[in-house]
Amino acid sequence: MKYETFIPLLIEKTKSKFLSLEKNKGPKLDFESSLILIGVRGISVCNNEVSLNDNDFDSFNDVLFNIYPGGKSWGSRVVTLDPGKVSKETLLKYGIKNGESRTEEGVYLVKLGNHRGHVAIVQGSPFYFRRDENGDHIWNELDPIYFDCVGLNIHAQGTLKNYVGVSSLGCTVTKATWKDSEWIELISVFKGAELSAKKKNPNFPGFCYAVLNQDSVKDILLR
Repeated sequence: MKYETFIPLLIEKTKSKFLSLEKNKGPKLDFESSLILIGVRGISVCNNEVSLNDNDFDSFNDVLFNIYPGGKSWGSRVVTLDPGKVSKETLLKYGIKNGESRTEEGVYLVKLGNHRGHVAIVQGSPFYFRRDENGDHIWNELDPIYFDCVGLNIHAQGTLKNYVGVSSLGCTVTKATWKDSEWIELISVFKGAELSAKKKNPNFPGFCYAVLNQDSVKDILLR
């Protein structure tokens, strides 16, 4: 499907899927006046075409969209929304004893902050997430679900590589590195948007970040 055809359909899908959350006092998706992030698992954008992919574990095979106010312009970059393959020893080194975290579908708040000494996009609200307690690299009803702020941030990877590995233990991580223009441009967009938002509202709580699984967009891409 053409990129420019997919985005309006993605916006409508996101609105309809999470409308009930707004009614329950969750973050409000305001595509008309706010910058919105949408992360979608298991899709690729190549040569202006959006398609499903194999959604394999430990791969950069997801896409993070930033939708500008009004929903008529946008950007995107290759990311992982899932943790990478690491050893138990590595998990313990980072203080993780109950399995890697994976964010559940939902709408959350994010804001500018710090991730390991770098400017990044960090949690502005608790996230729903599951921990892979049985270590099968499948996050489903067999794994416990939590609602908390545990540093599930959006950031760049440290060195360029094609596998995820330790770059993500639960965060959304771009395939681009901290030094790549793609990451620098994304952070610049959010710096400007946050400055503008805080002029209007000094208590600006953050930007909406919607997370969608591959299954939620299959009906769009298989038309």
